[in-house]
Amino acid sequence: MPPVRLVASDLDGTLLAPGGRLTERTVAALAAAAAAGIHVVPATGRSWRTALPRLAPAPGLRWLVCSNGALLYDRDAGSVAAHHPIAATSLPRVVASLRAGLPDVSFGWEVPAGWGWEAAFLAQGGPPDADRDVVVERLGTPWPEGVTKLFVGHPDLELHGLLAVIEPLLVDGLVASSSGALFVEVTGAGVDKAFGVAHLCGRLGIDRSEVVALGDHLNDVALLRWAGRGVAMGNADASALAVAGERTASNADDGAARVIEQLVTEAAPAGG
Repeated sequence: MPPVRLVASDLDGTLLAPGGRLTERTVAALAAAAAAGIHVVPATGRSWRTALPRLAPAPGLRWLVCSNGALLYDRDAGSVAAHHPIAATSLPRVVASLRAGLPDVSFGWEVPAGWGWEAAFLAQGGPPDADRDVVVERLGTPWPEGVTKLFVGHPDLELHGLLAVIEPLLVDGLVASSSGALFVEVTGAGVDKAFGVAHLCGRLGIDRSEVVALGDHLNDVALLRWAGRGVAMGNADASALAVAGERTASNADDGAARVIEQLVTEAAPAGG
């Protein structure tokens, strides 16, 4: 088995403990991984804006794969290193398709600089960490440019049920997933966490066989399948458990830190 050079870890429900924080044990494990030459890369559905504050106790993490693989953020440079938005031609097409097939649907959207929302989407709750930068009654002309991710909400459907209805209505190869929130998230053609981590690995010269993935939910499934080793959390959704080859403890019991600690031990020179 090739040495592990990169760990791609989901944040909420995985690297972060309940309450959305890094525990002392996890921070120590991340520092040990860095010292051992192992890249630990958060691979999250969060935007870089909401991910950064959660990662403040671990300044050594350089790369963030955000927005379900649609955006790569470089903490050292303090800027977006790569962006894979929904194609401008696909955005109005998918919105029209979802409105036709799913009455009472509502939308939010993410761009690198912030968010926009339909008032109806916010009335259903909306992501708690996201700012209310732009609020409109109806998403449409003029269409926002460079949409990283589309949020899709419905007053009566949520999670797996909403995703099952949305997937057949997608166009142009767009990808729908869920991170456990009540709404569904849509990214560009072929864009998911596996895509985003593979893009980074191409930059770093790392093969997928040298990657360990950690995750707990639907939006981690593609990454868990893609990586050389996929590890589901003890608190994982059935969809993640079904594709992962291994299982660790829950995020309430430092499951991600346990995996990283073991990888560091395995990377240590014999007799060191």
